[in-house]
Amino acid sequence: MSTSTIAKASRVERAFERLEAAVDRLDVAIASRGESAGTVGDTEALDRLRGENAELKELNRVAADRLASTIQRLDSLIDKSADS
Repeated sequence: MSTSTIAKASRVERAFERLEAAVDRLDVAIASRGESAGTVGDTEALDRLRGENAELKELNRVAADRLASTIQRLDSLIDKSADS
């Protein structure tokens, strides 16, 4: 194994250790936050986001339908001009 390969492995190992430490800090922060902190606000935000998600899904469906209709019309025009 070359020296550069060993150095790369060491950098990966150090990065992995830093990642593990960061995850551990996040776990501690979440645990110290407590289950009751912010549940009302979190629930309201979640409900608002679900509503927004439903609206966006509907807008996406409408846009997809319009796009499909436009593609069908264009295909029809291409077929007509090819027949001419």
